[in-house]
Formats: sequence, structure tokens, C-alpha cells
Amino acid sequence: MIRTIPVFFLCFCGISTAFSQQADFTIKGKILDAQTREQLPGATIRVTEGKQAGTARLDGTFTVDKLSAGTYHLQVSYIGYRTLDTVINVQGSMVLNLLLRDNTQELKAVNVSAKQDQESSQSAKKAEMLAGNVMNIISAKTIQLSPDITIANVLQRVSGVSLERSSSGEGRYAIIRGMDQRYNYTLINGIKIPSPDNKNRYVPLDLFPAELVERVEVNKTLTPNMEGDAIGGTVNMVMKNAPDHLYLNGQLSTGYSQSLIDRPFDYFPTSAINRTSPYEANGPAYLAKPEDFTRDNLNYTKKYFTPNMMGSLSVGNRFFDKKLGIMLGGSYQHTYKGYHSIFNPGEYHDKANSDGVLYIKHAYVRDYSTELTRTGLNAKVDYRFNDRNKLSLYSFTAMLEDAQARLGRDTLQPAPRTAPGIGQVWYLNRSKYQRQTINSTSLQGNHDLLPQRLWLDWSAVYSKATSIIPDLTEFEYDGGYYIDGTKEESYQHPNILQQYNRAWWKNNDRDYAGYLNATYAAKVAGIPFNLTGGGMFRAKHRDNFYQNYNMAPVPDGQNMQQWVDIYHYNWTVINPAGSPAEANNYRADENISAAYAMLKFTVKKLETIIGVRMEHTDQQFETDVPVTQDAKSGKINYSDVLPSVHFKYMLNSRTNLRLSYFSSISRPGYFELVPYNYQGDEWTERGNPLLKHTTANNFDLRYEFLPKPDEQLLIGAFYKNIQNPIEYGFSLTNVQSNLVYQPNNFGDATNFGFELVYEKYIRNFGIRINYTYTNSSIETSKLKTFNKVFLDPAPLEKRPLQGQSAHIANAALLYKNSTIGLDMQLNWQFTGKRIALVSPYYGFDYWQKDMHLFDFSAEKKIGKHFSVFAKIQNLLNTPYEVYIKGVPDNAVPVPYQKAGSNETLAQKDVYGQTYQLGVRFIL
Repeated sequence: MIRTIPVFFLCFCGISTAFSQQADFTIKGKILDAQTREQLPGATIRVTEGKQAGTARLDGTFTVDKLSAGTYHLQVSYIGYRTLDTVINVQGSMVLNLLLRDNTQELKAVNVSAKQDQESSQSAKKAEMLAGNVMNIISAKTIQLSPDITIANVLQRVSGVSLERSSSGEGRYAIIRGMDQRYNYTLINGIKIPSPDNKNRYVPLDLFPAELVERVEVNKTLTPNMEGDAIGGTVNMVMKNAPDHLYLNGQLSTGYSQSLIDRPFDYFPTSAINRTSPYEANGPAYLAKPEDFTRDNLNYTKKYFTPNMMGSLSVGNRFFDKKLGIMLGGSYQHTYKGYHSIFNPGEYHDKANSDGVLYIKHAYVRDYSTELTRTGLNAKVDYRFNDRNKLSLYSFTAMLEDAQARLGRDTLQPAPRTAPGIGQVWYLNRSKYQRQTINSTSLQGNHDLLPQRLWLDWSAVYSKATSIIPDLTEFEYDGGYYIDGTKEESYQHPNILQQYNRAWWKNNDRDYAGYLNATYAAKVAGIPFNLTGGGMFRAKHRDNFYQNYNMAPVPDGQNMQQWVDIYHYNWTVINPAGSPAEANNYRADENISAAYAMLKFTVKKLETIIGVRMEHTDQQFETDVPVTQDAKSGKINYSDVLPSVHFKYMLNSRTNLRLSYFSSISRPGYFELVPYNYQGDEWTERGNPLLKHTTANNFDLRYEFLPKPDEQLLIGAFYKNIQNPIEYGFSLTNVQSNLVYQPNNFGDATNFGFELVYEKYIRNFGIRINYTYTNSSIETSKLKTFNKVFLDPAPLEKRPLQGQSAHIANAALLYKNSTIGLDMQLNWQFTGKRIALVSPYYGFDYWQKDMHLFDFSAEKKIGKHFSVFAKIQNLLNTPYEVYIKGVPDNAVPVPYQKAGSNETLAQKDVYGQTYQLGVRFIL
């Protein structure tokens, strides 16, 4: 139906009436929600009599120009709103507001929301406001326009989130509010997933391609219906859902790594790797021979053309009168990366009549070549029997294959505090291939048992994570000597083959889980409430397999072998039986049962969620260490009561004030409980079957303001009191007689800070910034000497939690022109200094330096369905740098140090830029 709308403001441009019939006029104005008067950026306006069209900018304004005087039909549309048809009479340039009414009532009949709306940034911000807990959401549209291609890198844009990076420089683990990855967990579609890590619980987020998600939710507070083992927070990847109409989204791109423009890629054939060890292939009684081990995976060749290739496709629709919904998605990323690394590990040396001193014994220079193949598959099928019953089947698989060649050199530094002496050069090469997979499949049911009164939902889940590292190979050979830190002098025993190691790692982590939730809605004294109760049970089983073989060269007539290449030397197997009695060979089981009750009610403008969750943990492990050793197997069980309360005061439809408290836990890593025992040069490293789980009391306060659908202001503060945090240190008092370095519980820790998020748009330009300040404190025992004698007991050192940066910030400059279909953004990400590695010695922790990363992305629409895009990561080639406080006490200068600095460079990795150019199709 066509109708005339009221014009709220009419402006004539001063053109005389005599010329009005021939002049070109312009219509300007805003497209608004009819009820809330919120701007609707992205809404389209079209003149049906001509080709003129416009799109609302980020601030909701629009412009349609080149109109002559006359009568026109306008058609205004926006996802989730009723299309508006109206007639206007143009006699001059004018300004008007156009009001759209949402189609909530129409959609409610079939309980379906528009697909594009669910993936928009406006939808994400609105969901944050409506949520019962403190959370941040990144929408699919925001991810699409960002420079990021993995979920891990997407998360670095979220306030309070920093990343721990992999050896190739990719983001891997999320650190939320300064809490290390051990204090967070990961979900897919609200279901917790297992980890492929061979020792720990946390999930590497670089496995997941970013194109397949509908949104990513970072929960910073927990409600009773959420699993309780997160002190920092949780990451929930919500995959694309079945739409209510045909949905097609595909992209294809290529690119290159700057580092591989500057140098060739070192390649080895992964097909040559023996996937099974001699122990597996021939049985436990078999004694390995040198010919059982291939040499081809150590034969490096140069590749000079290594383009990156990436593609993804998602397609979905509903069938049979909208009852059956199907969404299928796939992503493939094949990338090459190279980087240069300097590594100067510090050592602690005794000194007479003084404290111990820092000494650099090794100076490693390494070139890495990494080939990454990342695959993701997503399938969602749901069937609506009627308005009250729905079944859904979800399945997701992610796989990451990582083939890495490391070619390096080690310069052995002269001994400390001696006259200038002789140093030695070693060449150390390594070939590593790893494949990690995660699969999660769940069958879910939603049932409206009593219309608008009683709901029931349930899930049955099977998940499995695996990792294999077959035939991890390292070897080294003697490159000669140098004198007084000068150039190499190969005058004695040059290129002599030395040690040679082969190892096989395999592990799998399997979950069976069930969830049940029931919600009852009613009113008491006119106050509506929802009472929810439910429970879950998870049975986890983990297997870990490890075999290691050590090789030694067969002496020739001069008691040495000259290195020629990998095919021209002989060796013998030192331990032909392998290492079946290693503690790395273990099995672990964990059963977790939980129940909760939660009450949600609203009194005027105050929404309250209060409840309690109870979790019981039952763990056991068994290792292959000899029976004579202590704790070959063990059992642990404990229960936790986790109360929480969340207040949300809705000042108005755009403003919330939140106050939350929740109790949570963090369970130890599987391997930390296994009583492994490694004898080092200076101390023994050991597992701890007596390790306690960590508990915490968490408080949050946040102010939320949504001035416009695409704008946001969040100001929050948090405080965490942590009991029995797990850190590595020396827990025994008599350190001189028994140096044991192990995970332990070191008293209590605190962590507090505040967050700021701000997003603002003016016409086509916008700015998005966030900043987080975090302050944490913990005391752990450290080794320290005076006059070459260890202090007894070991002193305590106060420091921040590992991985916690005091300052984290993000900023993005945005440009969006809907008229020409152009989006651009320049991103800055800052991570302040933090402890990268906790040293066992007092004052010798490794600190990551401040890191500034700049990235750029742009996308241009071509026609209605196509667009081209470009992404550049690490624009300024920012290196990853780690330092140790203090100047090393070496006889000769340590390489790669900055003159006059009071810090010692321990590590510097240079990754270079990464370029990507592609085309996208959306229907």
C-alpha cells in the first residue's frame, strides 16, 4: 500500500521558482526506527521512477540527488523492518526523516530472524545490551571487514583480550583480562570442546577459520547455566545458522608473505615422514635400526614461488514450508610464512661475595619456513515439527596442518668472567609436522511443553580432539670455532656430525556429554519471573603416546664423521627400544557432573539473575612409568558450590548499568597431575599429583550506552580474588639438597582493572577504540644465591601473573561509503609489556616488550552481489621481542644487543607483512 508520510523538516535551497522545473534537487535526511527513533545505517532508499538510490550511512543519514521537480515514489527497506512505499512531491531540495516499523510480529509467527540481521554489527551490539551477563560480541560482518582470517586474531580486537602467539607469529591462545589461557575455556555453539594440546586443557584458536562464524561471544561473567571453570572468561563461536531464505556467501583470495619475497622457502616433503614409530609398527619387543628412519624429511630444497590460497563457501536455505533448515559451510586456507629469529637464552651463574649474575651461553640465529593448511567444515540441520518442537543437528570440524623447517646456528659464548677465549659454532636443523583436529557433533532438542509457560531443551554431544607430531627430527653438527667473538675460524673439527633425535607424539581427547535445561515462566504479585534448572554430565578420556629415539654418529678412523649432507653419514640408535616407560605415555579420565538453579525476574527497570551451580569433578590417571616409582596412577575428586548474582538496571532503552558477582574455578592441566620426573642439569622437574584446583571470587561493574545502533560506549571495572593459583616454582624448603621445580599452588593472587569501549560515526567516518588496564599480583618461590650458596628457604618474589599486560588497547579508523559500496579500516593493536616466561631464578623472568601492530583492510562492492577486498597484516613489520632485566656478565659482547641498554635481548622474531587480495560473492 502506497501512502504519503509526514515531512518533519522541509528546506528549500533558495533557488527561484522560475527555474525550479529545470533544476536538479537533492533529498537528504535520516532513516529511523518508528518506535525508538534509532538511526538505521545500511537501510536503502530507491526512487522507483529512475535509477537514483541511496543507502543510509553509519550515522543513519542518506542522500539522493539529481532529481527534477515532480512527484516520485520512494521505496525504503531494511532487514528486519517492513518496506516503506511512499510518494513525495519535489519542488526543491529537501530534508526529511523516514520512519520504518520492525516486522517483529510477522517474524514471531515462524520464529525466524533475518539472516543478515544476525550477522550485522548492530545486531551484535543489541545482543550485548539484552544479555544477562557481561559480554562482548564480534559479528560476522565486523569479521568480514577486518584484516583477520582466524578466530584467534579476531579476538585481539576485543577489549581486555590479548594473545599468546605461536612460533609462526599467528595468534593462538586468548588471554582474557590478564588471565592466562589456563583460566579460560572455548565453546562451539554453546558446547564446550576438548583440546588437542598434549598436556593442557586450553584450545588453540588458530585452528578456526573466521569465515564460518555468525558471531563470536566473549563472556566475561558467568551465569549459573554456564560451566564454572573460567576465571578470565569464555570464547563461544556461534556458527552460521540455517536462514529463512536462500543464503550464499563465498570468497576466493590469494596473497603473499613479504618475508618470502625477501628469501626462498625451505621445503621438506611431509609425505616422506613415517607416521608410526618403529615401536608402533613392529611391536614393543622390536629394537630399532638406523634404516628404520627416513632421511628425506631432512633434505631441504628451496621454493621460490609460494603464494597463499584461501577460499570459503557457505550455503543455506529452508525447505518443506520452512520446516527443514540446512546450512553448510567450508573453508580452506593454504599459507606460507617465513620468519627470522634471534634467541639468546639467559642462564644464572654463581658469583663470589655477591648475588648470582646473568650469563648468555648460547646465541641462536634461526630461519623458519612454515606451511599452514587450515580446513573448517560446518553443518547445521534443524527441523521444526511445529511451533513447539524443534530438533537440531550441529557438526563442526577444524583441522590445522603445520609443516615447519628450522635452519639455525648456535654460537657458544666463552665462559663468564674469564679472559677473552674461544667460542664454538653449531648448526641445528629441525623438521616438524603437526596435524591438529577438533570435531564436535551435537543433537539438540527444543520443546515448548506448556505454551509460554514451560520450556525444555537438551543436548547430546560427542567431541574429539587429536594431535599427531610424527617423526619430529632434530640434528646438529659442529661448524668449527671462533676466537674472541670474531668471525668463524674453521680450523679444528669443522662440520662434525653430533646428536640426532627422532620423536613421535600422539594424543586424543574424547568427550561424551549431555545437557538438560528446563525453564518455567510465571508471575508473582505482578512480577514476571523465569525459573530455570538443569544439569550436565561429561565423560572425558585422554590418551597420550610418546616415543623418542636418540642417535649418535658412528666414529670413523679419526673418531669423527665429516658432514657432507643428510645422506652421507652413518649413525647408530642409542636406545633402540624407544622410550615406552616415559611419563609422557599416560591415560587420564575425567567425569564432571553439574546441576544448577537460576531465577530471573524484573522489577520495574531492574533485572536480576540469581542462582547457584554445583560441580563435581572426578579425575584419575595412569602412566607407563615403572611400578617402582611413586604415583604410577592416582585419583582425585572434589566438589564446588558456585553462587552468582547479576543485576542489570535499565536506565532507558539505550542504557544499562550492571553489577555482577560470580564464583568460578580452574582445573589443573592433565599432565601437571601426572608424576613425571625429568632430571635437569641443575634441578629436577616434576609433576604434582597433589596439585589443587584454583577457585576465584569475581566482581564486575559496567555502564553500557548505545546512542545509535552502530555506536557504543562501555565503561567497566573488575576485581578477582584468586585462591590457589597454579604457577611453576620451587616449593620445597631445603632447596640445596633437593631442587624440585614443579607446578604448585602459591597462596592467593589478585587481579583488578577497568575497561573502556567507544565507537562513534560521523557521516562516512568512524572510530572504534578500546582500552584495558589490568593489575595482578602473585608471590612465588625463586632460587637465589649469595656467595655461590643457595638461600634456604627459597625467597618469594612478587610479580604480575604470567601473560598479564598492564595496558592493552585497540583503535580503528573506519570509512564506509554505502553509496559507492566502499569500506576501509586501519587498525592499531597495542599489547603492553608482560611476563612471557617465568624463570625459576629470582629477578630473571623473561618479559615481552611493548608491541604495536598495524593492519589495513578494504572492501569495494561491484554490482549487487560481488565485492573485491584487500587485507594487509603487520604493516610496519613489528617484531616480537623478549628481554631479561640486567646486563649479562660475559667475557665478550653478546651479539644483537643495544649499546648502553640495561636489558638483555633474549629473543627477537621478525615476521614481515602478509598481503591478501580476493573476491567475495553474497546472495
